[in-house]
Amino acid sequence: MFSVITIDFWQTLYDNANGKERKAQRKKALAEAISAENPAPDLLKVEKAYASLWDYFDHHWLGRQRTPTSEEMVGFLLQHLDVSLSDERLNDIVRVFEEGILEHPPNLLPGVREGLEYLTSGARLALISDTAFSPGSVLRRVMERDDIARHFEVFVFSNETGLSKPHPEAFRMAIEPLGGKPETSLHIGDIERTDIRGAKGIGMRTILYRNSRHLHKYNEEETEADGIMEEWSEIESVVESIL
Repeated sequence: MFSVITIDFWQTLYDNANGKERKAQRKKALAEAISAENPAPDLLKVEKAYASLWDYFDHHWLGRQRTPTSEEMVGFLLQHLDVSLSDERLNDIVRVFEEGILEHPPNLLPGVREGLEYLTSGARLALISDTAFSPGSVLRRVMERDDIARHFEVFVFSNETGLSKPHPEAFRMAIEPLGGKPETSLHIGDIERTDIRGAKGIGMRTILYRNSRHLHKYNEEETEADGIMEEWSEIESVVESIL
């Protein structure tokens, strides 16, 4: 078994269930907050601003290896709409953006509980997550509620470190506190560009989690991963195949 195993959060431990509900909640809260202090916003403009938000996020995430916080992203939306809010109302809307996941949570992927039990029988675990609207403090609450946080000794969230994958330090900050070395560590994640290339860039072994039911725009046909896992029920055989 590897000495340290690092694991991604989104589309590796959790799916994106209830994403539409979270999006609708954020849009509604944004429109109501603006209307309370400004003329009612043009909903079409709000929709366009929200659509452009992910280009802004990707510019920083993929281009600068950092992830904007919810406060930054709300600020981007307000600037795009040419409106301002009081500090109190701004804080309220940021809280809705950050904590919507608690009201409309994603689902733990099938087999994760059993998979984590297997991995912790021989390795120390760390989580590495590139955050978006929900910061690490909120994602920890999701994991605690599902009783899986106890399996992890180290949590590396991009909003807390200022760095996102594939930056090498994102991985080193996860394995070094556990006494691990890249050559004896494994990373499991779903995005080739950030998870796989980032981990392999410092000498870690890698498993790509690629489930046909949860494809996303960052999927790539080819992979440099040492192993591919389509279901968590495969974790033991895939790990053994790359030891």
